[in-house]
Amino acid sequence: MRWPVDVDIVSPDRIPQYVTGFAVALLLVVIVEIGVYAALGVEFVATGQFFVGVVTTVPAIAGIAFGGYWLRNADLSPSRYPRAVGWSVGGLVIFSLVNLALIVTMPTESWVNVVSWIRWAIVLGAGVGLLIGCLEGRAIERTLAAERASLRAEHLAEQREYLDYLNGILRHEVLNTATIINGYASLLREEAATTDQQRRWAEIVIDESEEMSTVIDDVRILLQSTDGEVQLEAVDLSRLLTDEVQKLEHKWGPVEVETSIPSEVSVRADHLVARVFGNLLSNAVEHNDAATPRISVAVDPGPETVRVEIADNGPGIPDSTLETLFERTQSHGSSHGIGLYLVRQLMTRYDGAVDVAETGPDGTTFAVELPAAAESQSTASSNARSTSPP
Repeated sequence: MRWPVDVDIVSPDRIPQYVTGFAVALLLVVIVEIGVYAALGVEFVATGQFFVGVVTTVPAIAGIAFGGYWLRNADLSPSRYPRAVGWSVGGLVIFSLVNLALIVTMPTESWVNVVSWIRWAIVLGAGVGLLIGCLEGRAIERTLAAERASLRAEHLAEQREYLDYLNGILRHEVLNTATIINGYASLLREEAATTDQQRRWAEIVIDESEEMSTVIDDVRILLQSTDGEVQLEAVDLSRLLTDEVQKLEHKWGPVEVETSIPSEVSVRADHLVARVFGNLLSNAVEHNDAATPRISVAVDPGPETVRVEIADNGPGIPDSTLETLFERTQSHGSSHGIGLYLVRQLMTRYDGAVDVAETGPDGTTFAVELPAAAESQSTASSNARSTSPP
């Protein structure tokens, strides 16, 4: 015959409740024991020996109840619960057997003394055993956590070494090759090409070699952004944005740029933050189908964060790509799909945020929020005091 078993009842997750329930049952036994002795008029209850037994039993019961609470709330795998209870049961059995042997070899005056002694042995044995089990479980968990952390650190170190090796190959081999290709293609376009078609072919080679160089540089920045050692400092955002706007005009030719950049605005970041705005500005021009790309950059410094909005007059971003815009598989940010992913990674590095504030047929606005640097806040406060009326 197959007996039905309630899996939820025998689940290890319920063991802490059983331990607490066992403690409550032991406390009830002590209370009932005292009540029965008082009702029977047993003189042993009034002795100091019984008092000492109760005083040492009640803390042990409280310890067992706390052990159930600790098991339920500690960062301990439920798979450790049965072993902790096993220690408690083992302590109960061993301590009871030892004290039974003492009872046999040391005759007591009455059965009341024997019952109290056995009750005391059961409670202390279970409490001490549970304490050992909890300590062992925590020690095992800490050991396993340390081993996992060590293996993870070793794996990350190996992965980092491998990525650095690949990055070295890209930069020293592929980047040099791309530079050579770009140089010779430029010579062909200027000196050897005799027709518009030949010049167009040379321009394609130049564009692709420049794109290859951009990919390699983005990979380098991406590796730096995932480096565990992050040392943030005050970065002059006003100067950085001004420089990036100038680079944009030099790279893409005629671009209408409108800026609203207050002076002396600083953020908590590092030198890699320039790539955030470089990618966003290039993205605003690269995917712009207007006859004359128009870009606006507005900075709004606040007491805690600095908000930068970069708007363009491009065709907007399709709804189908918005949710995955900053993922590695998305290619809207750049032709190699790293640009906007790199932006999101860098913003995570700075505890900042980047999002699409608005998009539509009239253009797209990206919003970037970075933590304000202390000196930027001080300067803002100073400027506010100097401009306030007396």
